[in-house]
Amino acid sequence: MMIIQLDQIKDHGISRQYQLSPHDFPDSSAWEESGDFILREPVRIEVTLNRIGGLIEAQGRVATRVESSCGRCLKSFSFDLDEPFVLTFTNEPITVHDDGVDDEEGVELSPEELGLIPFAGDTIDLTEAIGEQLFLALPVRPLCSVECQGLCPYCGIDLNEKKCHCAPPDFSNRFSALKSASMPLVTSAF
Repeated sequence: MMIIQLDQIKDHGISRQYQLSPHDFPDSSAWEESGDFILREPVRIEVTLNRIGGLIEAQGRVATRVESSCGRCLKSFSFDLDEPFVLTFTNEPITVHDDGVDDEEGVELSPEELGLIPFAGDTIDLTEAIGEQLFLALPVRPLCSVECQGLCPYCGIDLNEKKCHCAPPDFSNRFSALKSASMPLVTSAF
């Protein structure tokens, strides 16, 4: 696990490198059970932590190899994932003044409302937050290739391997179906 003691973060910050099993991340089994994404290799993490006032900023990269199915042709393929991240942690309540005057009154917002990650005590566990960054870096619709032509919607043939002889739909007169429909004509009384 990636647990950092706050007293380890000096004025110049600290840098760490980790290599974790995909199963060390919360919810990774849900990805694999869905079949959408399978992490076949360890996840490599490089992170630098710095103090910025009362906040702790974690900046780094997460990288691994992912197996998925193409969103067009449905074939299984693998791709490298290497994404940067920046996370900000806090263990202090945040007060925001909405009138621009610095006084004792204000609205206390949760760290989550400000895009911060809360923690308590003298340690920060980076595992869940970096696991979320890994999940967010996964493509919504993975493609084996930008040039992938996918499957024919009529016969299902893989258009990357063969050409089919299905006629493409005729969109020249999109409203022709309405022409033959018997619908009463609505007229306005104005």
